[in-house]
Amino acid sequence: MRGLAVVVVVVGAVAITWAIVALVRRQRYITSLRQRGWTFVNSPTFDAVARLGNPPFGIGFRREPDDQITGTTGTGRPFQVIEYRTEHWSGWVGMVTLSRRLPELLITMGSARPRYGVLAHAVAAPAQLGPGWQVGALDPVFAAEVLTAQVCSQLNAMTAGKPGLSVSIDGDQLVVLDPPRKDADLLGPWLEQLAAVAAGIDAAVLDRWVQPERPARLTFYHHPDWSWVGVDDSLLEYTRVIRSGHDHRTSEVVRGRDGDGPPFVAFTHRWKTTRTESYTDSEGRTQTRTVTENHSEPILGFQLPIGMPRLQVGPKGVFGGGISFESQAFNEQFAVHAQDTKFAYDVLHPRQMEYLMADPPAPFQIEDDWAWFSPGEHSQPAIARSSEFFRGFLARIPRFVWRNLGLPDTPYPVIENAAAR
Repeated sequence: MRGLAVVVVVVGAVAITWAIVALVRRQRYITSLRQRGWTFVNSPTFDAVARLGNPPFGIGFRREPDDQITGTTGTGRPFQVIEYRTEHWSGWVGMVTLSRRLPELLITMGSARPRYGVLAHAVAAPAQLGPGWQVGALDPVFAAEVLTAQVCSQLNAMTAGKPGLSVSIDGDQLVVLDPPRKDADLLGPWLEQLAAVAAGIDAAVLDRWVQPERPARLTFYHHPDWSWVGVDDSLLEYTRVIRSGHDHRTSEVVRGRDGDGPPFVAFTHRWKTTRTESYTDSEGRTQTRTVTENHSEPILGFQLPIGMPRLQVGPKGVFGGGISFESQAFNEQFAVHAQDTKFAYDVLHPRQMEYLMADPPAPFQIEDDWAWFSPGEHSQPAIARSSEFFRGFLARIPRFVWRNLGLPDTPYPVIENAAAR
């Protein structure tokens, strides 16, 4: 026992020593930053990254900014270096401010870390960049106009003797992954190089590409009309959630819409159940104990412009039975239950069935003026997929159906040749 106690004391002493060393190093590091006139913030607010919307920002529901360094470069350009974590990415990001808000652009070279969720398309890299570079943009013309000879020269200078680089334009920020933030003597010159790239972009003729100001709130990549709410327990009063149990609450609430599609609300519903169970203790006596279990379910609902008869559509193996349609392939793949059989036949016409079979959606149920989906998970991709599907589904509902429901015409742009008029 005495030997064990000695080991515990030694381990404890070593741990305390390492903690003291780490604290001293951190304080020296912070001092070195402040000596340069920079500001160090231990726990920045979300405002530090709220206006950034391209990966690694704008992705996921859990976004955590941490240690932050801010200041200006030698040419007076504001910069920020910040630690950032999401469900899909974790690390440090450095950025300098551009003079204009510009479209998305991604430029990478070598062994740079990939960015989760990027939707920019690969375009040809200019010859001035040389081998090993990849460029991603939504418009190749924009990429070509940004990557002038001056910008290419500065990018090549940043990669000299380094294994990789990942640069992007995110609004009015020029963002780079994995800056050399551990050493202020390395970070300072690196920021000057990044500022030179930004100066080259500012000098390019790009006024026709200027983007509108983005609201300072949590945004979602490629979904400008989505909004983060966080918690809204009033949703439990009217959404299609499990009612049993207790301590019901909402989390990760998101509201929004995509283009001219219907507005949606999506969140995680959490609750608890409590039960009493019997067990036998070590002495053979019967005892009882209370067991509390935590539960959660994803909720995704789209609000309709008018009430509709109940209609449930899902995989055959999930719902079973249901209405039979003229397409045997559809009948084998889907089960449909409806309050009004004629309404089901009007909505699920042959082209609508083809649409469903081409890319089967998550199970859903239309009930009055809401459509409730069962996406299987509460995630940005799951919401986006159901939103895109349902937008096309509603656009394929014939005009006469909407008129029969009481609307003067279809509330959604009709997909050409998609539904009977």
